[in-house]
Amino acid sequence: MILSPHVTRVVLVVVVAGSLVLGALGTRVARPAPAGPTVPTSGGTLTIAFVPFATHIDVSSSNIGTIGELAHYFYETLYDRDGHGQVKGLLVKEDQVSADGLTWTWRLQPNVRFHDGSPFNAMAVKWNFDRKFQKRLVLYDLLPFKSVEVVDDLTVRVGLSRPAPNLRSILVTKTFSMYSPVFAQQVGDDALRSQASGTGPFVVVDFRPNEILRMRKNPNYWQKGLPYLDEIVFRVVPDATARAAMLEAGDADVALALSVPDLQRLKTRRGLKVQQALGSQQYYVTINNRKPPFNDVRVRRALNHAVDKQGIINTVFLGNAKPATAFYINPTVDGHVHAGTYDYNPDKARRLLDEAGLAMGPGGVRLYDGRPLSLEFVTRKGATPGDFEMAELVQGMLRAVGIDARLTVRDSATFISRTWLPPDRATYDLVNLAFGTFTGDAEYVVRTAYHSTAVAPRFFNWAFYSNPIVDSLIDESMKATTSPGRNRIYYSQIIRQVFQDAPAILLVDITQRVAMKDIVHGVYLERAANTWPAKYAWKEKR
Repeated sequence: MILSPHVTRVVLVVVVAGSLVLGALGTRVARPAPAGPTVPTSGGTLTIAFVPFATHIDVSSSNIGTIGELAHYFYETLYDRDGHGQVKGLLVKEDQVSADGLTWTWRLQPNVRFHDGSPFNAMAVKWNFDRKFQKRLVLYDLLPFKSVEVVDDLTVRVGLSRPAPNLRSILVTKTFSMYSPVFAQQVGDDALRSQASGTGPFVVVDFRPNEILRMRKNPNYWQKGLPYLDEIVFRVVPDATARAAMLEAGDADVALALSVPDLQRLKTRRGLKVQQALGSQQYYVTINNRKPPFNDVRVRRALNHAVDKQGIINTVFLGNAKPATAFYINPTVDGHVHAGTYDYNPDKARRLLDEAGLAMGPGGVRLYDGRPLSLEFVTRKGATPGDFEMAELVQGMLRAVGIDARLTVRDSATFISRTWLPPDRATYDLVNLAFGTFTGDAEYVVRTAYHSTAVAPRFFNWAFYSNPIVDSLIDESMKATTSPGRNRIYYSQIIRQVFQDAPAILLVDITQRVAMKDIVHGVYLERAANTWPAKYAWKEKR
């Protein structure tokens, strides 16, 4: 059973004095309900076998999924998403939105303190947003804020430059976590890479980059009775097989990002269990649209037709995935449109390449400007389940239509820094990537992956895709006051147009899975971020 904090009273949608009270926000956030036949018990240590993630835990300065996964435990955001995918108030107790959508008023949870003992209040909220904007920290420009005003100790009023019907979803993203202003100013920005003072259920006591993160229970946590565990330890284990072995040996309680074969095997092991659900994650291969011959849409479509998606699903994921139906976005995301799939048709791929002038040369490799076309195909190995195996299959399928793609394997520690580059510095042809819609809303995709201004390192348009029609539609969509209207009028056009333009090789939507001991309860999928929070987990005593 999936557990998460739940709301004890629903606020109805009503119009009061010209303001629209929105959102299923309750008067308090209650503890999770029991899972299965067991009653939550307190105490114990939960050990999680984890992937290499980064050299820091400063989630405000990053938007990396693995750092966001860690941040669940020691930082908190104004809103959170439960195991059913619903956005709930967390540090916000109630909110109110004006009829024109341009003024939001937040009533904050009372009696909340940061780990350093300083109070969480309206001034702290204002300081965090002011800092995000002043330092231009990652994703700050997703927020159309004109002003952040302290009304009283527990009330914040925000003025917007445009309506933002998806603001709650944006603020779920862990990069908008609330830091203690007192602590942050005392220790400085560099120290925040290895230290933290949030309002979360656990306190960081030991962090060694790419080795260990140890956290102990926050004795003053504002949600009474939580957390259940005394301690949580993340141990970084680079090899997926080693993570599985650690779980089997009893040296870990939870193992993340395991290989599909290991997950299949662990499902049958006594004392272990595997949880699964569809998250927002999609695998794709980005194409550098600015480099000839990939500036020709016929070539990009040819690469899509050359790849057997169902073959990848059957071989790499053993059936635990589905062909993707829109670029960078899947059906779990609000605003998703079924744009289509590129059928596996090597003959059509060859015809398109011929039409684009890429004639077959000696050795079965196509020629461009009279020379064999040899591509750099960058991938990781073991960072996400099946990444390298999938890259090998794509490489072979491209070779079958005359495209020579050389695999360059980069470790997780250097992958981002060597590929997240602006157009004038990016030399790659293809990059094996996964995209997750961290907000659970399509605006995140269209603004950070589709718009021509969203190129790295600002956002995630690693393909350097650009279409003036799409840009114009995205800009117009920002004026919409409701998500349904925005989706119907704009996003259906945008997503279908991007599909026609084929900025990447569209692959598969992934079923998220995690393995753990069967005595562990309360772990759930945060499907937008594709993370498995165990912050409210407990261990059954047998």
